[in-house]
Amino acid sequence: MLIFLRTNAQADAVITTANPTVVLADYAATYPRVANGARVVVPWYSIDADPVVFGRRLLTVAAADPVCRALIARATTVWGLDFSINAGAFVTEEVQNKYLKLLKVWLSPLSGNLGSRNAHRSTVDEQYARLWSLHGLNQGTLRNLVLLPFFSELNVAGRRDRIQIYRNVTEAARALVGEVTTWPSRTIEKITVLSLLRSPGLGALQRRMLSIVATGLANGAIAANYTMWEYLPYYLRGVPLEPTDTGTAQPRVLGALHDCLNDALDTRAIADQGLIGAFQALAGGAEYRRWRMLPPVARYQVLISDLARILPGGKQHSPHIRVEFDPLTLGGLPGNIAGYDGWPVSMRVHAGATPHDPGQAFPFSTGWTRNEYCSNVVSSRLMLAPLYAGTSGHNQGRIRAWLSFVPTLPALANIPLGLVISAGYSVLWRLYYDKRVSGFHTLFETFQGSHADDTVRDLSGIAQVAGDDVWNAALNRSRNGRTQVRSFWRDCLALYGRQGRNLGRELKVQAAQARQQVLQACPGAVIPRWSTTGDVDRTGTEVDVWAGDRNEEVLREYAVWRRLTEGEAVPRLVGGSSMNAVVLHQSQAPILQPAQRLTLQADIAAAIGAQNYLGDSQMKKLFHKWLVTNASDKTTDEEEKRKRDDEVQRIRSLFDQLAQGNAGPTLAIAGPQQALPPITDEEHV
Repeated sequence: MLIFLRTNAQADAVITTANPTVVLADYAATYPRVANGARVVVPWYSIDADPVVFGRRLLTVAAADPVCRALIARATTVWGLDFSINAGAFVTEEVQNKYLKLLKVWLSPLSGNLGSRNAHRSTVDEQYARLWSLHGLNQGTLRNLVLLPFFSELNVAGRRDRIQIYRNVTEAARALVGEVTTWPSRTIEKITVLSLLRSPGLGALQRRMLSIVATGLANGAIAANYTMWEYLPYYLRGVPLEPTDTGTAQPRVLGALHDCLNDALDTRAIADQGLIGAFQALAGGAEYRRWRMLPPVARYQVLISDLARILPGGKQHSPHIRVEFDPLTLGGLPGNIAGYDGWPVSMRVHAGATPHDPGQAFPFSTGWTRNEYCSNVVSSRLMLAPLYAGTSGHNQGRIRAWLSFVPTLPALANIPLGLVISAGYSVLWRLYYDKRVSGFHTLFETFQGSHADDTVRDLSGIAQVAGDDVWNAALNRSRNGRTQVRSFWRDCLALYGRQGRNLGRELKVQAAQARQQVLQACPGAVIPRWSTTGDVDRTGTEVDVWAGDRNEEVLREYAVWRRLTEGEAVPRLVGGSSMNAVVLHQSQAPILQPAQRLTLQADIAAAIGAQNYLGDSQMKKLFHKWLVTNASDKTTDEEEKRKRDDEVQRIRSLFDQLAQGNAGPTLAIAGPQQALPPITDEEHV
């Protein structure tokens, strides 16, 4: 849920009065931390009881904010959709729908996590008992809120469950607009890490790192404290950072290590089959089964991460190195946005994470509430890069730890440690990290950590593999071992980006294809589907997964949509009209009465087998699923084909009538004597 903080000496005006002239600011100086005894928690509904009204308030703030205006201009250019705001709403339906979907999660009383594994509570009362009661919120008010129609379609399973904590509406507006303008980026990021997940080039370098350590452990060049494991027990046994003893941890760490080396010919010769066999037998084989459900790149990264703690000198700390445009350039927003492509960018060192710390009453919240006045955050959002937990001290610290092993294991000096570790974490965190528990670092945030590796390198000699597109792009943008983050992300957008009204659908099918490629390349592996896994006791690889049939379903839905939209391009003429007589005209769409709207909604629900009309967005999704089994290409009987086509057109017509009910003037084609039905946007169903 979204909440604001102020002191008990302040009024709510300190929250609701926007800061339309401020682009960058020192957060700690602008909003000093509120002392425990003086803190007042102001939930969003104390400002506007209606979530829709509150959403309009934030977009009204955004329309006047220099950063939001620049983000809107960038998104409109890159995605080929109009992201502009008018009268407290995005003018494009697809964009407004994304905003409302995000708003449901951020405003719901059922969304609230302070870094606890039991984050997901299915009722307001449970959530109130474990969280909101600690901050003075009213239980009855929360019960009433969750019953509002606005929250009726909220998916409470597997979402990134987090509290959004701000001091002013400008911050909240920037955060929401930043998320909405990057909604295509999140799918592109997923496709990108799926490519890295099956990358032979990345996997080979990861195995080389592991083989060097395995040799060092075998010949006594380096020692290990196996009880310092971190991720491995989670993927084997479902318990991260499990306290243990050497007798428990050592056979698992060594067994997993040599099992990785056994994956390929280049390292198999040094794989200890005895250690692998003992590992396979642990817990009757259950742990090994879970382990092998991870694809190789993910398994290798688990060990690379844990070895940084297990080996001597591990778990080091590092300053945060972040990508930024010059503050003077950012100060010219939004008027200078047309020159964006020519702006210079640099990496700057900061002592710690982006400062946005509301205090110990909200532990871990700094992990997922960004400082919207920080030059790194503003710069990243202008690059349309997805953000979540910020630049990663974890990643940079592990890179520094591996660099410290080089004097003892000198063969590591030939491997671009910063690049390999950053790429591996990008995959592990984006796809296999339990996002229901705490924030993770996005690919864009993580690759900035490659600059913690200050070794002078030349990677031009590393061979590239055909089809290994993302890893090849990473190598091309990391010739000295440190990634040019802006250019690399721009390459990712060029590889997978789409434009126009159908970009969401196009990206969805690309993601399904990318998952299929991983499952084909990694037999027996799984890809978690966190968004459908509500039970937090299901962990690691034993959560819901993207099965092959689900990917096939997505592809079939897309094929049906393409067939429907690429059909007859010109409407059939009526009344003997000639093509020369066809003209364009405007007519006023009828305004639906409430009873008419309800009738249309009931007819749509009945046609596709739903008990109730669940809202426009959900019903369109259900219609697509209905098409998979009911389209005419699913039968060979010609009469049945005709009937099915007619039914598809009837349902589409119902959607059209519903959409046009308050649509204003519409463009139509008509002959001289008889008008044809209005031309409607078929893409919305």
